[in-house]
Amino acid sequence: MLLALALLVLAIASWYYSGQILGPDQRPERRGQTILARRDSTITLATSTKALRPGRWAIEWADGYGEIGPPRRTEPDRVVRPFRLVSGSPPDGTARLGGFAFDADPRNWLGVAFEPVEYRTRLGAISAWLVPGTDSTWAIFVHGRAASRAEVLRMLPVYRALGLPCLVICYRNDPCGPRAMGGHYQMGATEWHDLEDAAQFALDHGARRVLPVGCSMGGSIVCEFLRHSTLAARAPAAVLDAPAVDWNAMIAVGAAKRHVPPWLTAIGKEVATARTGIRWSELVQAQHAAEFHTPILLLHGARDDTAPIEASRRFAASRPDLITFVAFPEAGHVEASNYEEARYAQVVTDWLRAHGVGS
Repeated sequence: MLLALALLVLAIASWYYSGQILGPDQRPERRGQTILARRDSTITLATSTKALRPGRWAIEWADGYGEIGPPRRTEPDRVVRPFRLVSGSPPDGTARLGGFAFDADPRNWLGVAFEPVEYRTRLGAISAWLVPGTDSTWAIFVHGRAASRAEVLRMLPVYRALGLPCLVICYRNDPCGPRAMGGHYQMGATEWHDLEDAAQFALDHGARRVLPVGCSMGGSIVCEFLRHSTLAARAPAAVLDAPAVDWNAMIAVGAAKRHVPPWLTAIGKEVATARTGIRWSELVQAQHAAEFHTPILLLHGARDDTAPIEASRRFAASRPDLITFVAFPEAGHVEASNYEEARYAQVVTDWLRAHGVGS
């Protein structure tokens, strides 16, 4: 009886944890940072690790969001930073500081015009934002897991300055995409088809070449596209920002943060495979280095506690002829452009121009 009960508990725990692995994750709550005061152009935050970070960040609260700039004045208990209200009512009480605002769009965040478009996929229509440009190479941006399209807005100005039209896409199991596999992500193993269809949309609408740009799980999607799509031949280069290039490593890090024992993690992965058909070894990109033929710029924050930088180093070392690896010492997960905006822009601009991309 006790053995049967133990097996039942193990089965339930394994099924539940496999669902945690497959996601999608829940949107984080808009709180955690205390707001002490606000004026039209500044905001005073209670001292915290995030409040003291250099760079430019999003701040979100219950019914709005805005942007804060680098610290202007610090005191033992408070930090004063430039503030720009983007949407909603002025903040009061508590808020969330992060790399991007979930509900932002190119017009309200960057002040640039964009066209909502749809592209056809084998699962149905998926919506995207198209920011116009003058170049014949289109940048196609793929956001990460538990994020939204707005994740890439902080990087967009670099590509716009090069004249590239920017297509910011959704993919299956996004709120703006069709549902598949019971709503579970497949970590890039199937989502790359949606990127392929977006690339075809770009080529059908005036693009001569495409530049895939992927963040976090979007990086895994880009890698799978580069390995498997016939349209990868139309990509002169690709950019990966804090990419998920080794899902075994990422799941191990996530499990440790949640205090999930390794044995349950292993069983959860096996159950996830049974539910979706995912083969985890297929998603360790360094093991498939010979399948890549596209130059890649790989950017990664050294303090990333979601996608370990060591996995990116291994991937870069597996193809030093193709992959340029650049570390950002202070940045966390997909935070390089927040921490070091000017350096980030220079690195991307110089590398893309060296590879014949951009006006």
